[in-house]
Amino acid sequence: MRSVGVVGDANDWEWVRVLAQGRVYDEDRAAVNRLAWAAVALAASHGGERSGVRRARAVADRFALRARVVRSLGAWAADPDVLAADVMAEGEGLSGRYEKLVARAVRDVVGQVRDEGLRERVEGWVEARG
Repeated sequence: MRSVGVVGDANDWEWVRVLAQGRVYDEDRAAVNRLAWAAVALAASHGGERSGVRRARAVADRFALRARVVRSLGAWAADPDVLAADVMAEGEGLSGRYEKLVARAVRDVVGQVRDEGLRERVEGWVEARG
């Protein structure tokens, strides 16, 4: 029997992630509040992955959330160059379905990447995944 009030299984972590992510997407909230909820959602995603959420799904969810933060809050909240570098480092290991989800999520962020070489590489990666 599991003790009540302990976050531990994948469903618990997913519930926290979805709740926090909903607050990130709430444009009526203050930017700093949305950024704080993004940190909660990212932490919950990592917890879910450790507790059984499929890695590819968790990684894709995190990239989509980070891209949303860049798009809606700006580079002060999440560095688009760091996001692009992480996509290039981890995106190759995803399956086709999850690669496409990440490509769609980061497509609108690519133009904000300051490093020209990185921007070109991530543009190519996004284009190859449609």
